[in-house]
Amino acid sequence: MRMTGARASAALLALTPLLGVGGCSVATPRAPAEASVSSGAGDAGQSADLTERVEVSGSAGPERIAAYQAMTVTALERVEDLWGQGAVRWSVRVELPATAAEFEELTGAAAGAQVPATTVGSMGQAHIVVHPDSWDLLTPQGRQAVLTHEVTHLSQQGDGSVPSWLGEGLAEYTAHRDSDLPPAKIAGSALEDVRAGPVPTTWPDPTTRSRGTDPAWRDYALSWLACRYIAETWSEEALLELSATVAGGLTVKEAMPEVLGTTETNALAGWGVWLREIAG
Repeated sequence: MRMTGARASAALLALTPLLGVGGCSVATPRAPAEASVSSGAGDAGQSADLTERVEVSGSAGPERIAAYQAMTVTALERVEDLWGQGAVRWSVRVELPATAAEFEELTGAAAGAQVPATTVGSMGQAHIVVHPDSWDLLTPQGRQAVLTHEVTHLSQQGDGSVPSWLGEGLAEYTAHRDSDLPPAKIAGSALEDVRAGPVPTTWPDPTTRSRGTDPAWRDYALSWLACRYIAETWSEEALLELSATVAGGLTVKEAMPEVLGTTETNALAGWGVWLREIAG
């Protein structure tokens, strides 16, 4: 997903002045590439246990590798603060290619694609590949959000499948959980659409594409907002339980009465009211 343009999204959120956007995850059988530089050391003040579970490597250079090492440890800490200790069951491996061409080779991305980061492979073979342009185009907050988003996807691997709005929305909920920014600063473009037109009557689908070749930025933003609505209206525990219940085999329609004590129809209606309120 492209990182350029006023309406572009890099995994969920419409670009804001902070460029605090998340990542995009795919699963392929591609094997990890050999790295030319590697760092296994984290900041001294960070947990040794977490640091030992993170490996950042690549051709981007030692200073950038060290910076991403620290950010990845923070991402792992934030994910497991919400999802539980040991939620990420495998080592977190991050690759930092120095060029866009190398990124495309590692990920299979189309030429010219500017995905900020993507997860390649699955479970024990999964590794995160960060686009080199992310360093210049994203703020530190944005880079941290991207890594936290992708590490969240690692915690989801090995579980059953969930609808894309729930999987991507949860990744972005985790990525922005510690942010002090209001929703309008993070997903402002989507909320502008809410103010201008009818509220959604179905859950979003971030796997679709809209506006020609642009990604479905609106559906990524709405996926995050749907998860935030559930967490604020019920609880974070209910949000995670909903995901686990759906991953266990129930549909969203079946799981919501069991977990939230309400029907999917009522939850959608409540979400619409909530969106109107936060959109202003």
